Amino acid sequence: MPSTRRAALGAFVAILAVSGCTDVQGDTAPAPRTFGELRAIVDLDAVAPAGVDVLDLAAGPDGAVALLADTADPAVTYLAPVDEDGVGGLRPLAGPADQLFVTDDGTAVVTAPGRLTTLPPGGEPAVTQLDVAGDTAALSPDGRTLYLATQSRLAAVDPATGDVRATADLDAGLTVRALAVGPDGGPTALLSDARAVDLADVAVLGTWSADLAPGDLVELAPDRPASIPSALRIADEGTAVVTLTAGSGEDPFRVVTVSDGEVTASHRIPGTDRPLADLAVSPDGRVAYLPVAGFEVESGVVTLDLASGEQLGAVRVCEGQASFGRVALTGDRLTVIGSCISAAPSSSTAFVVA
Repeated sequence: MPSTRRAALGAFVAILAVSGCTDVQGDTAPAPRTFGELRAIVDLDAVAPAGVDVLDLAAGPDGAVALLADTADPAVTYLAPVDEDGVGGLRPLAGPADQLFVTDDGTAVVTAPGRLTTLPPGGEPAVTQLDVAGDTAALSPDGRTLYLATQSRLAAVDPATGDVRATADLDAGLTVRALAVGPDGGPTALLSDARAVDLADVAVLGTWSADLAPGDLVELAPDRPASIPSALRIADEGTAVVTLTAGSGEDPFRVVTVSDGEVTASHRIPGTDRPLADLAVSPDGRVAYLPVAGFEVESGVVTLDLASGEQLGAVRVCEGQASFGRVALTGDRLTVIGSCISAAPSSSTAFVVA
């Protein structure tokens, strides 16, 4: 599983409130929402005596849902709703798990090698054997197609039956780092491209139709000789938003937007000295919510205008260093998986460092 799917060094959940202007005067659009305060710190390690590993985090209709594995026995896994009151009712899963998706009706879809588990709200889990395995996955917005990616190909799978509907081979040298599905139902992949033997790897974005006909392949930092892909999200209107590391220099950590097969903006990520494991994007694609951390920065979440690159807001999550993982945006709440790292007790001691 790509490293962007896991939180390093432990498990806490920080839930942040969002504030923003909603007044409309004339044709002026509402101001985008920005984060204003830290609302809750939820100890996920309390779920099991030896603590848990956070495998994934997804946004559901009623809030964030975490996919957890018992640290003492990774084959023991759970779904755990998370809100400001803490961890909700756990739902155990049968066997190891990998990635989590939640559909609009609250159905949880959990992938594992060669297996798919579907858990409808209040219903019994159903296990489907898959005809193909994948290193990373993405579920279409309607829940009817599961896309699986390996280093050699993409596959479109019927989640109800496990049957493979279509496949597409990937060129040797292309490695999928993250996978998402756009509003048109086709997959978008964030890839590392090592096909040019005389150059360093570069970050690219590839698109396919719903039946895996190939589309555009876009280099994301063409002004730099090398770049490393990190995280991918797609806004409801189809804009792809990517974070990456673009070599050395004053602005190595960037957030890049791609629309209609072209890079439309590229901005430095403020307040960090390390790659971002994940990000969230507003449904309209106007702003990105970026969990930033480092050795000499305030660890927290910044709101970045994706058109101008202006920082619109920030909220501190940890005093000092931190490590952040998966992020889920649910309505006016953002849930961030991570750990505060401190050499002495501080206001962040309520966070769990595993």
